[in-house]
Amino acid sequence: MSSDLPKPGGLEISSDFDGGTVCVSLRGELDLAGSQQMEDSLAEIDGSDPSRVVVDLSGLAFIDSTGLRLLLQADARARERGYDLVLRPGAPPVQRVFEVTGALDVLRFES
Repeated sequence: MSSDLPKPGGLEISSDFDGGTVCVSLRGELDLAGSQQMEDSLAEIDGSDPSRVVVDLSGLAFIDSTGLRLLLQADARARERGYDLVLRPGAPPVQRVFEVTGALDVLRFES
């Protein structure tokens, strides 16, 4: 088993600040267990006064309604504060959550 993988049920968040753009990469599972960690990360990013935030979901194995709520709230905050928040798509099971909930109509995705 590779040591590169987060522990089962875990979430790893890495952020790369480049000028006004912040790229946030998620690995593992974005669910109730990782919600506080994700909220803390998003609060730190908000405090950095970004012009653009890119959230890369390609490393996620799972997302639940808690994770979806966090991303919707982050998008609403970005709009209120005047910066762009875009998502890079995740694996098919992750993207399916956005499809069935209608969140594809609200959130912005880029390839």
